[in-house]
Amino acid sequence: MNKKTLGILELENRPISHLGALCAPETHQFPIRRLTVEGANVARLIAGDPSLKDAYVSGARELEREGVSAITTNCGFSSLHQAEVAAAVSVPVVLSSLALVPLAAKSMPSGRKVGVLTYDSTKLAEHHFNAAGWSSKEIDVVIRGIEGSLTWQRLADACPDAPPDVIISDVLAGVKSLLKAEPTVGALVLECAGFTLAAETVRREIGLFVADFVTLAKVLIEVSPPREV
Repeated sequence: MNKKTLGILELENRPISHLGALCAPETHQFPIRRLTVEGANVARLIAGDPSLKDAYVSGARELEREGVSAITTNCGFSSLHQAEVAAAVSVPVVLSSLALVPLAAKSMPSGRKVGVLTYDSTKLAEHHFNAAGWSSKEIDVVIRGIEGSLTWQRLADACPDAPPDVIISDVLAGVKSLLKAEPTVGALVLECAGFTLAAETVRREIGLFVADFVTLAKVLIEVSPPREV
């Protein structure tokens, strides 16, 4: 394998496959290699089930053997396994788009906040931030979730079938709610990989820096060396 390939560790919940979604091959200008993490689903990962660590490590090692140049996941809550997975392989590993929060913070003048739109704000916590490499004591963040929305309900299904217009509508509504509550937000990070197909709409309608899992995927491919297996 000479061309750089991104490895994606996926939940057992079938990934969103619409154009613009992280796990849709046509979203990217580089190949992706997908691997389902045994036992990993939305409920267990968001609950912070520590027993998933070994499955993530095993999956990353398998992707490395298959020749990927870098590894990510399709759930921002997987940041909890960042240290263990990165230590287990020799290719670059960034498991969560939450790792982009420091970049978002540096893109703005001081005094502005980073907005994080997440799948479930009742579960996203400081230990997820710390595992992704930063602290809310150092970076001022505002968290908002999409709890109760149709997208929130569908993404927890074994085979989500939320159409693109619903996802875009729910993500945009979440962003607008976040900005109404905290107008000093000057940049946004979308935690959920299911939100990526809404990112360009948010950029266009809101007019802010918006980083997501597709942003992370592009960065990982750019910075990673090609591998031969």
